[in-house]
Amino acid sequence: MRNKLLFYVFLVLSIFTAQESKASHIIGGEIYYDSLGNNTYKITFEIYRDCNSFTDYDNPLQYTIFNANGSIFDTISVYIFSRNILPIIYDDPCVTPPNDICVERAIYIDTVTLPFNPNGYYITYQRCCWTSVIDNIVDPANNGITLTTSIPGSSLVPVHNQGARFNNYPPLVLCSNNTLNFDHSATDPDGDSLVYSLVDPLLGGSSVNVVPDPETTAPYTPVSWNPTFSTTQPFGSGSTVTINPNTGMMSFTPNLIGSYVAGVEVKEYRNGILINSKIRTFGYRVVGCQVQLPIEVDITGPSQLIEDCGFAGFIVTRDDTTTNLTLQVLLSGTAVNGEDYPFINDTLIIPTGVFSDTIGISAFYDSITEGTETVFFNIIIPDPCDGTFDTTSISLNIVDYIPMTIESLDSVNVCAEIGEGANLWCSVENGVPSYSYDWEPGAFPNNDTVYAAPTILEPNQNVFFVTASDQCGKAITSLPIFVYNQCPLIVPNVMTINGDNVNDALIITNWEDYDKVSLTIMNRWGNIVYENSDYKNDWKGLDKSGAQLSEGVYFYTVTPTSIKYEYDDVKKTLYTLHGFIHIFNK
Repeated sequence: MRNKLLFYVFLVLSIFTAQESKASHIIGGEIYYDSLGNNTYKITFEIYRDCNSFTDYDNPLQYTIFNANGSIFDTISVYIFSRNILPIIYDDPCVTPPNDICVERAIYIDTVTLPFNPNGYYITYQRCCWTSVIDNIVDPANNGITLTTSIPGSSLVPVHNQGARFNNYPPLVLCSNNTLNFDHSATDPDGDSLVYSLVDPLLGGSSVNVVPDPETTAPYTPVSWNPTFSTTQPFGSGSTVTINPNTGMMSFTPNLIGSYVAGVEVKEYRNGILINSKIRTFGYRVVGCQVQLPIEVDITGPSQLIEDCGFAGFIVTRDDTTTNLTLQVLLSGTAVNGEDYPFINDTLIIPTGVFSDTIGISAFYDSITEGTETVFFNIIIPDPCDGTFDTTSISLNIVDYIPMTIESLDSVNVCAEIGEGANLWCSVENGVPSYSYDWEPGAFPNNDTVYAAPTILEPNQNVFFVTASDQCGKAITSLPIFVYNQCPLIVPNVMTINGDNVNDALIITNWEDYDKVSLTIMNRWGNIVYENSDYKNDWKGLDKSGAQLSEGVYFYTVTPTSIKYEYDDVKKTLYTLHGFIHIFNK
């Protein structure tokens, strides 16, 4: 019968930059063997190292075969058979993989003949050292590991035994404060009963004896634990590690970030008799992990909405588009769904093949001063880490729209005839700056202050308006801005009434700048000889009865009337003129 025995001892340490050649390169390893018949065995060593190490593999590797009583059968050297970089596989969906792990595996294969021995043999490989940053064992930088397995003799097993071997590669990384379940079971080809337990890893080699030659004999010394660490609490107080003795299922809940070594032993029983045992030694790197949910939620547009001003959108994005995805939407916050913004349904379906969907949102204007209101947009999804439901959310604020107010120049008097123009201005508050300005009538720049040149001014009253618009597209128009182009009145002091149609009427200059001009003519004795409350530059020296006045000096009063002055009695007489006029009839 072809005998085959597999022994698997695996060590996974945290990956660190090499600092000492004696310690940096070994991460872990295992030894197993196959019975080839005729007392011949193929022995395989798988040794793992940090790719970033300064120290390469031992080539050749030295190991020792012991008789069961501890005497040395042989010390053998074997060269590397093959080497390759291993892919790192993460079983925990919550792990954010570190980017500094690189593991290389070297395989050494040797074939030996072991004469029949009723007590059997054991094979040992020892190498210093553990990495110095392991947190749970004493003085790791000056101590190494022992890999060992035994070949039971015929006194226990009448025929060659097939050893149990572990099924799964242990996880390299654990998440702090997160539970990971791992199948640490083994398979036994002979169907023997297997029992699992947590045990101490074994030491081998030291900083003064890096590669023992030969290896030391069993029994081997277990590691010494630092305070708060132990065989069953390798991750420290408050952390938990358990293993089911019958199934090999392990549960890890570490609560400290760091690097930790642990050991698992599998015992092999046949007919109730212990025939073999072996230890897998491994180390974990515990990191703070961020859960990678299957969707992301973001905002397009502003993160703060103003009532009746602009739009935003909640974007839900996913990576896996192979199926329809139905999500529960929960709206919360001080803003009310359907009152402060358009109603949003409580479910969202993203169809197959579609990566993302956007839910638009705007804010209603309610003319109520409420201050800042908040909308929390929550998507409830299954948590891929533990099967429970988790929520990913994002929020935006809604703020009141305060309507614009505008103040402007009321009115101004100028005299375009002498080159005077008008500086027009307005002042806008509230709304959403910045503002744009549209002045009418005429062509003016977009500014809150403009200049009305004298060349565009009509006589008397000119009316301007300005409309201001804000970033929300809201607009407000000013009250009328009056520019009065009113130059002083000029009255001549001579009239020649001789029928030649030259200077035979009293022409008052600038009379058209006013709504009305009244004219009163008195003789030298103070008697009114002519008056007109709405004079049109048409008096030709006639008295009230229509008779021609005789030559002489007469006195006048000219009073302009304008809407500009109706509210101010002082200004009403500001331009009243008094003077004399000499009338000639020849």
